[in-house]
Amino acid sequence: MNMMRKHLKPPGILLALFFSLAFVALFLKLNITKNNNTGDDTVTMVSLNHDVDLKKPIIDISGWQLPSEMDYDTLSQQVNGVIVRVQHGISMKKKNNAAFENGKDKAMDTHIEEFQKRNVPVAVYAFVNGNSESEMRKEAQKFYERAEKYKPTYWWLDVEEVTMPTNFNRGIEAFRDELAKLGAKNIGIYTQDWFITANQLDVTPFSSVWLAHYGGDTGYWDTSPNTTIPYDLHQYTSRGRLNGFAGDLDFNRVTNIEDYNKLFNHGQPIK
Repeated sequence: MNMMRKHLKPPGILLALFFSLAFVALFLKLNITKNNNTGDDTVTMVSLNHDVDLKKPIIDISGWQLPSEMDYDTLSQQVNGVIVRVQHGISMKKKNNAAFENGKDKAMDTHIEEFQKRNVPVAVYAFVNGNSESEMRKEAQKFYERAEKYKPTYWWLDVEEVTMPTNFNRGIEAFRDELAKLGAKNIGIYTQDWFITANQLDVTPFSSVWLAHYGGDTGYWDTSPNTTIPYDLHQYTSRGRLNGFAGDLDFNRVTNIEDYNKLFNHGQPIK
């Protein structure tokens, strides 16, 4: 039933106008306060993000996954992000099908371009292979030179082998330091918790740690690293399977949207 509103008498109009203006002023004040509160605003922005399904894997790939065998359209719909290998050192002692003699990954450009073309965020990694501090810096220079034009969301050092007889920590730091000096933002380290402990690696200079821990390596997430080392990204299997590629894939996961944004959105909440 529609009812006619009563007409306000002049004093009532003034009172209504006064309270209306007071309410508007209070609203504006609260809104300005909220906008100046970075923490609250960030939480609001993150909570409004409905496009990232954390159940989807993040994959890391290299020249061992041939572009000719990848259906990028299909794969891009099933992943939250991709980490592409840029190089295996700066020279190959033994020839292989995945990298050139100068260490550059044969598929890096195609992988990066194809996924970025489909709006999949791409980070990059380099297998660390230097045998001296000076060679570590040269590897960092090549890493940056080869990948900078793609503006990756994160730069990862893949540290799996002790390649220096002494002062390995200093070598890794030389790589990280040179990369930062060149202009790289967001530099992390990929390794395993036992490798960090066994070799007394100092991972504190890095802004993120990516740990490999497979458990049963079943193709699914069935365990997490049992460690006190803070990490943001977990590689949980080397036997992941997705439509669009017939072979096995490395699967990785983050546990929350904040870590995802840190690693795949240049640290910013997705709007």
